[in-house]
Amino acid sequence: VVGHLVRITKLYEGLLVHITRKELELAVIFFRLIYESALRMNYLIRSKTKRKTFHSFVLVSYRPEKDILKDLHEKESNRPLIKIEKRMIRKIQNRLKNDGIDEQELMGNKVWDVDGKNMKAMLESMKLEKQYAYAFANGSHFVHGDWYEIDLHHTQKNGRFYFPKLNYDVPDPRLACAVTTLCLGILPNYLKWRKSDPDNVVIPIIQKVLELNQKIDSAHEKTLSA
Repeated sequence: VVGHLVRITKLYEGLLVHITRKELELAVIFFRLIYESALRMNYLIRSKTKRKTFHSFVLVSYRPEKDILKDLHEKESNRPLIKIEKRMIRKIQNRLKNDGIDEQELMGNKVWDVDGKNMKAMLESMKLEKQYAYAFANGSHFVHGDWYEIDLHHTQKNGRFYFPKLNYDVPDPRLACAVTTLCLGILPNYLKWRKSDPDNVVIPIIQKVLELNQKIDSAHEKTLSA
């Protein structure tokens, strides 16, 4: 959970860096990454089977390493491994040991979502399923670079032909308001989970900053409507 909060902090800084540099195409990538991290963090906090859920979260993160181990073990059965291949196996096995993951468990695992739930199922479990299309699925355009995103940001059409669009689109800096609401909104959940604000000093401050941010966001919407 702490790692997710740190990741969100770094991603939020990255978002602001690209907004201030007027690089919309790069800034919007961070929207989806921040949302995904916040969603997973809240899911971990709310889990009723924390030990099982945390173990699942660690296990499914090793999917690429499973494929690497499988390939290297197949090579090992046909020829001696070279030094770098041996180091790769040792590194993966050491990390598995440190994380309490048995190699046989990893090699036999076929479920690659935490608790068997993809992002849509996680949202449904927290009664937030309506956010899926807006926050997660829509953000896929900018993370994966499909036609929607390429047509929007990276090409421009003139007649029958498409030409490269190398300049960045300029973001409205107030676009950060929605992400700021998300990032500030998860902090009380974290503080309550960690019991880090027993005197209720920090949470009221967060709420005041949220109110200010929402006022800025409302002003933004009024400007767009005008």
